[in-house]
Amino acid sequence: MTRSSPFKFLDSYQKDDLDVFFGREQETDKLFDALSGVKHLLVYGPSGAGKTSLIECGLRNQFSDADWLALTVRRGNNLNDSVFARIHEQLQTPFDLNPDIEFGQAVEALFDEQYKPVYLLFDQFEELLIQGSTAEKTEFFTRLNRLIRYTTPCRILLIMREEFIGHLSEFEQLCPSLFQHRFRLEKMNRSNVQRTIENMLAAPRYLAHFSVTDAELLAQTILSKLPDTQLEIELAHVQVFLGELWDRALAEVPRSQKQTGLPRLHAGLVQPDDNLERVLDRFLKNQLAELKPAYGEKAPLELLAAMISERHTKLQLGLSDMEAALTKNAVDLSQPLTALLQELEQRRILRTLKSGESTQYEISHDVLARVVGQNLTEEMKLREKARDVYRVYEERQGLFSRDDLDYLRAFEAFLAMPDGLKTRMVESEN
Repeated sequence: MTRSSPFKFLDSYQKDDLDVFFGREQETDKLFDALSGVKHLLVYGPSGAGKTSLIECGLRNQFSDADWLALTVRRGNNLNDSVFARIHEQLQTPFDLNPDIEFGQAVEALFDEQYKPVYLLFDQFEELLIQGSTAEKTEFFTRLNRLIRYTTPCRILLIMREEFIGHLSEFEQLCPSLFQHRFRLEKMNRSNVQRTIENMLAAPRYLAHFSVTDAELLAQTILSKLPDTQLEIELAHVQVFLGELWDRALAEVPRSQKQTGLPRLHAGLVQPDDNLERVLDRFLKNQLAELKPAYGEKAPLELLAAMISERHTKLQLGLSDMEAALTKNAVDLSQPLTALLQELEQRRILRTLKSGESTQYEISHDVLARVVGQNLTEEMKLREKARDVYRVYEERQGLFSRDDLDYLRAFEAFLAMPDGLKTRMVESEN
């Protein structure tokens, strides 16, 4: 059996990970204080700051199970439906859903059963803003505004990437207090990351899997692989790099001790050409190279490309959505899609999300989704450009000029033209 790194890699920290969750003690206390006396809180920060870990590990460990009932809610196919589905999962006696029921009524039913204040944690809330229809967004913010004013003990956290905060402004009229209470989480600075690495290397849970020679020097050597100008660090890069160093250390263990010997982490494992910013890029390229022979030259990257947005953030997709995307882009799989998904999950590139009987998949971290976007082939980039060009021309009025027609035809080699646009081109030629 192959031994794997004990580090978190791209997974967020959960409640049971408190013994290896370091560097966010102050932020956890401040977040707890920020929640005091408010009904809702907007928690935001840059991608890679560790917002989910702060909530799911830091904040959850500030409460006992008797103090709160915290439900993490992701958008799924529709955020309004997901709120009711998450509450239903907790109820011993589920209520009948109807179009007129309010979030507050569902929360009240849960409170009456368990008599604990309910906390709704809307993680990766930007998914609603990126993927949601106007109707879904309007319904959600209208319901949210009424929930904030509901008397049943309930607090709401909207957790999102800060670059999408501007998208909230158009819904402020539906929920006027939307920006009233805010908490910003910043990325860690170098000194904090160094202390975090040293604490991780000394954690009893991890020391069952390796030994360390001079943790301080190792931490300094890891951080030396960042540009001097970079003052803030994405911990995801550090986590992946620690996993890579563990693999290198395991390779140094004598063959006779491979299954039982402890790998030894030391500064000498860090190679001259290592680069923390490129570690995820190298990881992704290596994984794709290993998958291509079994699944097809294009298939692994094409699948991952279908799972990111135009802004290279991760999307949640079901099996039928992925099959449709691959078919549309004429991608052939050498093996079943389910086998590739399982392989990508085992490699910790994808994760599975289940809500009731619905199963969806997503790339394991937005940082990795960004790396996928950076690895798109020229053909994929031209296909994306074609999609954008078609959209622009579909919105234009009147007939097209000869230059327009020549320009549009150049993209047909990369993406089939919508029927309506093709018809207008024929009309413009006559």
